[in-house]
Amino acid sequence: MTIAPQNGTPAPPPIEPKASPTPLYPNNRVRRHLSELFRLALPVTIARLGMLIMSVVDTIVVGNYDSAGLAYLNVAHAPFTTLMVTGIGLLTGVMILTSHAVGRDNMIEAGLVWRSAMPYAVLIGILFTILTWQSQWLFIATGQPDDIAQNAGELAMILSIGMPAAMIYITCAFFLEGLQRPLPGMMMMIGANAINLVLDYGLVYGAFGLPELGAEGAAWTSTVIRWFMAFSLLGYILLMKSHSLYGIRNGFSGWWRASHKARHLGYAAGASQGMETSAFAAMQLFAGRLGVVAAASYGIAMTMLALMFMVALGLASATSVRVGIAYGRRDRPDMALAGWVGLLTTMMVMFVLSAPLYLFPNAVAHLFTKDGAVILTTVSVLVLMPIIFPTDGGQNAAINALRGAGDTWAPTILHLVSYLCIMIPVGYYLTFTQGMGVPGLFWGIVIASLVAVSGLAIRFKIVSSRPIAAHTH
Repeated sequence: MTIAPQNGTPAPPPIEPKASPTPLYPNNRVRRHLSELFRLALPVTIARLGMLIMSVVDTIVVGNYDSAGLAYLNVAHAPFTTLMVTGIGLLTGVMILTSHAVGRDNMIEAGLVWRSAMPYAVLIGILFTILTWQSQWLFIATGQPDDIAQNAGELAMILSIGMPAAMIYITCAFFLEGLQRPLPGMMMMIGANAINLVLDYGLVYGAFGLPELGAEGAAWTSTVIRWFMAFSLLGYILLMKSHSLYGIRNGFSGWWRASHKARHLGYAAGASQGMETSAFAAMQLFAGRLGVVAAASYGIAMTMLALMFMVALGLASATSVRVGIAYGRRDRPDMALAGWVGLLTTMMVMFVLSAPLYLFPNAVAHLFTKDGAVILTTVSVLVLMPIIFPTDGGQNAAINALRGAGDTWAPTILHLVSYLCIMIPVGYYLTFTQGMGVPGLFWGIVIASLVAVSGLAIRFKIVSSRPIAAHTH
């Protein structure tokens, strides 16, 4: 009802707050966000799961072949995985800026993001190959037993050869995900896993006329598959029908200057993910100090955590894209809604996925090893997964939402506090001072994850309440 003033002239309509440009979803936004989240997250999750399923296959095949070999392989993966995840963080700007360009309907700019990132990815891959090749000194410096330091060092050298391929693959995958086209990566990953299963079994056990290499065979399989994935996805992007729309074949000239913004977004994400993964690698090295049984048990439990974390990572990546597109459109309410829907959905999904590990820990442990001591220790930590899964997955969704909203260093500081300043000292204290063994390491993870998800959620509340600044080139 409009109230007219006394002179009979109708009152002007009330002044409404300035709306965001063309709201993305004017009606049923929550339902639509959920639909878009799962539509994008499903193929991304399958692709992420595929990356880790290969490691799970390695763990199962090597664990049933030789418990000592499993311990060597788990320790070898500590520095490799730390550097690879750091590289993933450094390249996160590719997905974020691609989604921003899509939100502004600027496809040439999206293609420029990819073209400028490719040489950078190769440079990172070469540097990390050199660092991973020299891993044995790290194992010696951290007090690993001589047999673990020697054998894990040799396996790390084999894994290092696949590092440039991992960086190329991630760059291509992030670009396609930013375009909301994750299906090619999913299909390629399914094929890679089929090849990995056959080759892994053949090289570990000497089947199909291949040499019997044990854990070394699993390391070689991982390296070969990473190069297969890199060339497959790179070829798809270069040959896709819409390549001219994005200027894919326009060359890499001036890539360093053109990649400035993506690199700077990646510095914060790389530092954040690098610190988190380094903290988990430190926990693996703590387990190694406890002996072969502890190292194998920790590796099995972390494999399950990492496997389910890939589901969270798929949902988190989709959250980042949804937030990034709304950010590119300067639609702040939709950006906030996309972040909260992603965070809460991820935590609920992860809690559901933790149920089988809590209810049937013994059966899960038997999948990986026949060693009674390893099974007993593994069961003692799998029952903690209903706490770890939702909080660890939730913090990843929250940090991806913040990245999609253009936030950089605040999430990095929160990761520094949670994982370096809390998880490592608490894990060490509970494991060695209190004598809790491997369960002490996982209680350290529980505490750090609770701190991380709480702090990041509060940070997103602050960031999503601010006006979005105008885009500047």
